[in-house]
Amino acid sequence: MIFIFSALNYYFDHLMNGKLVKTLLIVIVLLIAGGFGWYMFKKKNENPVSGLKPRVEMGIGQINNITDSTLDMDVKVLVHNPLPVGMDIKNFSYVVQMNGKTIMEDDYPKPVSIKSNDSTVIPVSSELKISKLRIEGDQEASKGEDSANYHFKGVFHLQKPFLGKDSIELSMDKRLPIVRVPKIKMAGYDMKKLRLKDTEVVLKLELTNPNPFSMEFKNASYVMDLGKQKRIAEGSVKGVTKIKAHSKEVYEIPMSIDLGKMLKATGQVITKGKHLPYTFYFKSKIVSENDMFKNSDINMVTNGELEDMKMAKENLIRK
Repeated sequence: MIFIFSALNYYFDHLMNGKLVKTLLIVIVLLIAGGFGWYMFKKKNENPVSGLKPRVEMGIGQINNITDSTLDMDVKVLVHNPLPVGMDIKNFSYVVQMNGKTIMEDDYPKPVSIKSNDSTVIPVSSELKISKLRIEGDQEASKGEDSANYHFKGVFHLQKPFLGKDSIELSMDKRLPIVRVPKIKMAGYDMKKLRLKDTEVVLKLELTNPNPFSMEFKNASYVMDLGKQKRIAEGSVKGVTKIKAHSKEVYEIPMSIDLGKMLKATGQVITKGKHLPYTFYFKSKIVSENDMFKNSDINMVTNGELEDMKMAKENLIRK
């Protein structure tokens, strides 16, 4: 009986040890295969800079509308997900800096889904303050630069936590062209024709293109308010007005003045004289070889006083 028990015990010990060895071998093989598979996946998909961490790229898109104080710009944000699992973004906030100064800061409220080992381009629209762009643009231009250092930082909020995190922060630095807005201002006037119903005045408009590429203003139209009188003068120029790169041109614009409205404004002219305010509206579409300004709408508003127009005319004559 003791002999039989010893034999069974010996048999089961060897059997269990065999299973244990086999199990260990299987685990080791799986670990090696998994490690090799991860190594190959990483080698194939990782980015030289960010590795297997999701990365972001930013490019300047098109400028849709320009006013006297703001411009609407489309920015293309590319998010690359090199991970073996998809990434669902609930929304994200972002900041864009040019030479260390914040020029764009906003939220993107829509969800975005990025498949594993895939990229998605997110078109982002935002409003920029022209004053900030001009300060930075003028500083770089004084150094002979046409580009600037841009920094993008985005905080992406995830639909579901990933590796214990409910959001990821991605950033990038890139050298991109400076966004420089054309300048438009009054440069004087000439009275041409006097009629009973209306008269014709030629306004001189100074257009400045600070960019390294030419710009064309297509089918421009103009309206002028004087004091309390709205649309006292208006006109348009059909076709294209071209401004060369890094140049300034003065263009003559024929405008028809409503004498009835002009007579109504006479009282204001008498009381306020040279300090009578005016508002000049310029509307056009920009045509350019540069993709940023291709088919951009421009709606500029210039405010001043009659004295400003007189001084501008005198300065123009001296030139």
